[in-house]
This record gives sequence, C-alpha cells and structure tokens, in this order.
Amino acid sequence: MGQSSRQGMGSGQGPGDDALVVQLEVAEARLRIVLGLTDGVVFEFDAEGRYVGIWTQSDLLLTLPREQALGRTLMEVHGPQVGAFFMERLRQTLETGQPLRFEYSLEVAGGHRWFSAESMRVPHRTTVAFLVRDITQHKAMEQRLIQADRLAALGTLAAGVAHEVNNPLSYVSSNLNFISENLTAVKRAMSGVDGPLDVTFVERLLGECAEALAEAREGTTRIRHVVGDLKTFAQVETEEGLADVKRALESSLSLVTPELRHRARINRHLEDVPPVRGNESRLGQVFLNLLINAAQAIDSGAPERNQVDVHLRGEGRWVVIEIQDTGHGIPPDLLKLIFDPFFSTRPVGIGTGLGLSICHGIVTALGGEISVESTVGRGTCFRVRLPVGDEDAVSAGTAPM
Repeated sequence: MGQSSRQGMGSGQGPGDDALVVQLEVAEARLRIVLGLTDGVVFEFDAEGRYVGIWTQSDLLLTLPREQALGRTLMEVHGPQVGAFFMERLRQTLETGQPLRFEYSLEVAGGHRWFSAESMRVPHRTTVAFLVRDITQHKAMEQRLIQADRLAALGTLAAGVAHEVNNPLSYVSSNLNFISENLTAVKRAMSGVDGPLDVTFVERLLGECAEALAEAREGTTRIRHVVGDLKTFAQVETEEGLADVKRALESSLSLVTPELRHRARINRHLEDVPPVRGNESRLGQVFLNLLINAAQAIDSGAPERNQVDVHLRGEGRWVVIEIQDTGHGIPPDLLKLIFDPFFSTRPVGIGTGLGLSICHGIVTALGGEISVESTVGRGTCFRVRLPVGDEDAVSAGTAPM
C-alpha cells in the first residue's frame, strides 16, 4: 500500500498535535484497509487542482507514480484539455457541496483500465476528494451482455434480413441470366449465322441488356445497404466520439422494416439534428431494441389498422427520439419494472429480458434520459433524450486523471 502524502509534523509539537497525528494515522490505516478491499484510489485536490494527497494500494492504477504527481496541478500533469475536464468537476463540487459521479478510461502502469469516480468536498477544508474505483472487469462483463443482446436482436430479425437479401439477389441472378441469353443472341446475329445482320434487332437486345443491368445494379446496391446496416449494428465499439443520430436511426429502421411491414405502417418524422456523444453502434442498438419492442407489441396481419410513429427532433441542447406504437400497451403495475434486468412482458423463450435494461444503461451513460408512457389497448411511447455532443468534452471523457 502506498504511503499517505501527508508529511509528519516537525519538532515543537504539543500534546494536542501529537493526538491529532495519532488520529490521522489511525484514519489512514482504516482507509488503506478499505482501499485494499476495493482496489480503490483516493485523490485530494486543492481549489487550484493541485494534488495534495494520494492514497493507493499500488501505483499500477496511477498514470504517474505518486511522488511525481504530488504538489503538481492537473493542468501540469495532464495538459489543458484533460485538466479542464476534471477541474470543471472539482469546481462544481466545491461550489455546490454535492457529490458528482462519472466514468473515464485511461492508460495506467497496469494497462488500459476503466474507472468510476465520485467527487466530494472535504469537510472543514477547501479541497475535494475523488474516490476512484477500478471497474474494468465490470465493463468487460457489460460488453459481453451488450453483445449477447445484439445477437439476440439479430436472431429476431434474421428471417426478415434474409428476405431483404434474397429478394434483390434473386432478380440480380435472373437479370444476369437474361443478359447472358441476349448477348448470345447478339453474337449469333453479328456472326450472320441466322442470316443478314438486323441492326434494329441487335439494338433492341442491347437496350434490354442495359435495362436489366441497371436493375441488377439496383439490387446489388440494396444488398450493400443491408450488409452495411448489419455491419454498423454488429461491430463492437467501446470508444465514444460524436455520433450521427439520424444515420443510426435510419439504419435501425432499415433492419426492422421487414419485421414491421406486416404489422403496421411506419411513419417517419426525422429532422436533421446535431451529433451527440456516443457511437452509432450503441445508439443503433437502443433504437433497434425499441423498434423490435414496438413490432412485437402489435399482432401480425393488420398493418392497415396499426402504425409506428418515429420522431427525431432537436430541443435546445437536447436531441429527442420518440418511438410510439399502437400495440397492446403495458399494464401500470409492470411499467415501473420494464428497465429491470431480465424482466420481460414477452412469453418465456422469446428475448433475453436484457434489451430495455441495456438501453437504459447506454442512454444514461451518455448523460441522457429514457422514459416510457403506455396505455393498455392503445399503445406505448418510448422517449429518449440525449445531450448534444461537445468535441472537447468527448475528447476529455476518456482522459486520464
């Protein structure tokens, strides 16, 4: 366990000072025990962001060894961008006196790690303490659950996606056969095997070939779009940047349309909005889960009597997404449980029960909100609010402390 950063008091101490030193040593011994059980680190900063205390079990969880960081400021250790990110939280904690919680990742002596941090003002001092915990294993488990949910969603859509690929593939194949037959006929006509060259006949065949080729090209474009949507959704992305919400929503709509078209009309009201913090793969997972829920809330066979309305708009510094269906609705006693892990209103064996819980985790981790309104027999509306992204905040969000 690393030693405390506090220095012993000099000579001339009185009895009261000696008692205070003993109390501090006992408190720090207790703190070392707690940190040893939690793999935690405690930093203390003054109002200027200077490291005045570091308590850690091992320097492996630090960007710099303790001795090199003590007495220096966040700006000196990490530069203006990263330092500003943490200074903002430090100042806010000093001003409000309320704790703040956030997560970040960084390269430390022990490798790339994820941490959660909680800042709090130190009583009777103008300093702020940051309690930092290593949550790398938790993040790894979270990633595996997210990937399992993605695979479950793709399994739900597999039949529809296969149809979306097979349908254009069939007429691409048919058109290529047609072109091959016409080119054989053109070759015979040009060789004179069947008599004198009929230019009008050859031009007609070549024109039909051009039309068939254009249709085949449209088919391959459609296949490329489907595969691109699948690739965007399935790829594993952990780093955050600025994400295009409209593009992520449109990709999700493309994937779920085969599942929805037999159940309801899809009404799109998508405005151009600013980018948000996150990545399109994660956002696509949220939207796809909500769209699948909307589809499965509506019985198949009567699309003319049902609809799913998808809205995307900006509201000040927020981007708002609403997905509203005319399905069965959710009873009030179940509504408060739908974001709980493994809770599901679907029959046993359908879904993992993780979809909405994962949606909630992704949205809240981005500083957003997700809510639901539902009336039995009339339908459900899920509303997602995401803060507009900031380039500097995104860059600092994964920065070292």
